[in-house]
Amino acid sequence: MTKEKSKHTLEQKRTFWRTHITSWEKTDISQAEYCRRNGLSSRSFAYWKKRQGCAKVNSVSFVPVPLAPPMDVGTKVGRASLCIVLNDQYRIEVGDGFFPLTLQRLVHALERM
Repeated sequence: MTKEKSKHTLEQKRTFWRTHITSWEKTDISQAEYCRRNGLSSRSFAYWKKRQGCAKVNSVSFVPVPLAPPMDVGTKVGRASLCIVLNDQYRIEVGDGFFPLTLQRLVHALERM
């Protein structure tokens, strides 16, 4: 096969697959179903779709999600989920969402004092 004929064949393949990929993108069916209906190899379809940088984009929408207000870091007495008193010297009040490792480090540091 000559270089010119090889080039021509490759361009024909590109056109063939580009046409099918464009047609599929206009449908609401899966890639596999499109291939079944049109007698196409789903592997070849996927290969050419990737090679041509085409991808059917499903409609995506973003929905705002309301977030809870941030917790007050300085937890007030009586509102803490956990209260630790060490040797009547230290009082540690911990609210929801604390980091256990940080609390453990603090307790160990206070014990060594």
